[in-house]
Amino acid sequence: MSTALNGSLIKALEILDLYGPGRPELTAKQVADSLGMSVATAHRFLLTLEHTGLLISTRRGLFELGQKLEDLGRLAFELSPLPRIARPEVQALSQTLNDSVMACRLGRRGPTCVVAANSRRAVRVSAEVGTVLPLATTAQGKLFLAYMSEADRAARLAQEGEAAAHQTDFAAIRAAGHATNFGENEPEIGAIAAPVLTPDNRAVLTVSVFGILSQIAGDRSDGIVTELRATAARIAAAYNREPRPATAEGRSWPPADKAPAISAGPTPQA
Repeated sequence: MSTALNGSLIKALEILDLYGPGRPELTAKQVADSLGMSVATAHRFLLTLEHTGLLISTRRGLFELGQKLEDLGRLAFELSPLPRIARPEVQALSQTLNDSVMACRLGRRGPTCVVAANSRRAVRVSAEVGTVLPLATTAQGKLFLAYMSEADRAARLAQEGEAAAHQTDFAAIRAAGHATNFGENEPEIGAIAAPVLTPDNRAVLTVSVFGILSQIAGDRSDGIVTELRATAARIAAAYNREPRPATAEGRSWPPADKAPAISAGPTPQA
């Protein structure tokens, strides 16, 4: 006999699922309309979630995501197997190409570096773990946007005020299997990135080679793309073999975030 599930907990998680880039705050009426419950019941759920720290009420009747959720997200981020799997591949690619390489996950503030290996060149662009990149003008950001649904992409860009990114051909990026930033974010800094994809075609990580634009663009770019895509494919294969926690139905459930610096100048972003 299967164990009965806690309906109240499921309902509370459904309330949290209502939040998104285009909906940073909720009222009891919005929750009630979305989930088919009374306003009084919705308000009681919201107050309970506020009591636990999962929500905060910044204005009367309005509830936003709370600090505890951010703390849990950071912990999940740190415990993810992705950095462990990606680290040796990133280091090997950097050694092979003698270029700086980093892997990013998409965080609340943008693509965030979780693994970095810097070039041995005398003049180089470098990055460190924790670097947060712009979403619309970097190779990493373009990839994450390309693999979002149209609705999620529009909401994320609207939230960040990135109107120019609506001109990017995201279908072409998906078809090519990589994205580039050849001086779009910062002059003379270039990057090429490839996605690490799950079987259902979600980009859970991006891997990029970046550096002085003249070292990344031009004759070397095709070779960099080939190496990048092979590296991303190996990371994806290893990650998709990782065991996942089982749901109540016994299904596997795959888990759903400083800027790079040039050695004698301002801090660029790739």
